[in-house]
Amino acid sequence: MEQILNKLSEIELTAQRIMEDSGKTRQKLSEETEQKCKDFDRQLEEQTSHKIQQIRSRLVQEKDAQLSALRAETDATFTSLDAYYEKNHERLSEEIFQKILNL
Repeated sequence: MEQILNKLSEIELTAQRIMEDSGKTRQKLSEETEQKCKDFDRQLEEQTSHKIQQIRSRLVQEKDAQLSALRAETDATFTSLDAYYEKNHERLSEEIFQKILNL
């Protein structure tokens, strides 16, 4: 009978050690999983920041190109208007003067 109790005690002690080991293993796996989540979040944040920076840079370049084109177009329009005025300012002045007289 004593031998059976000793065996039961050994089995209980072995089961207790197995439970402790499984608890430690579960805790370790939980910590590893949490670290992997943190690493993934950090990596995703870095990738997102990099992508946002690329988009911002591209948008700034597009804006600068559009502004340059608009400035060139505006300068060309002013040059054209100045040339038209220089060529036709006397006729325009005369037309305005005649319109004022006819009022």
